[in-house]
Amino acid sequence: MDETAVERILRIVELIPSAHVVAYGTVGAVAGCSPRYVGRVMKEFGSNVTWWRVVNAAGVLPPDIRARARIHWDAEGTPYSPQRVGRSAFLDVDQLDELWRTHGIDPDCG
Repeated sequence: MDETAVERILRIVELIPSAHVVAYGTVGAVAGCSPRYVGRVMKEFGSNVTWWRVVNAAGVLPPDIRARARIHWDAEGTPYSPQRVGRSAFLDVDQLDELWRTHGIDPDCG
């Protein structure tokens, strides 16, 4: 994996505000990679970042990690049903891109 891309993805995930989520594709659009690549990065390296804030486009996480995510969603006040995060919790690509442009530090730049 490209270390710079991995670091960029993890830094973007850390910018997602509490009680909000984004789709893998939204992170990918801001980071310049595919949703699948974001998923791989999160699976392999995401345990030390706010991984519960990255879900699929339907607002769902795999069943094996959904229970752990619910603990975080409850603590943060993230709206969700038994199966998925509520649409009101999603940031769109423009919102995430704005966070990245104003608060992000690209790994290529330091």
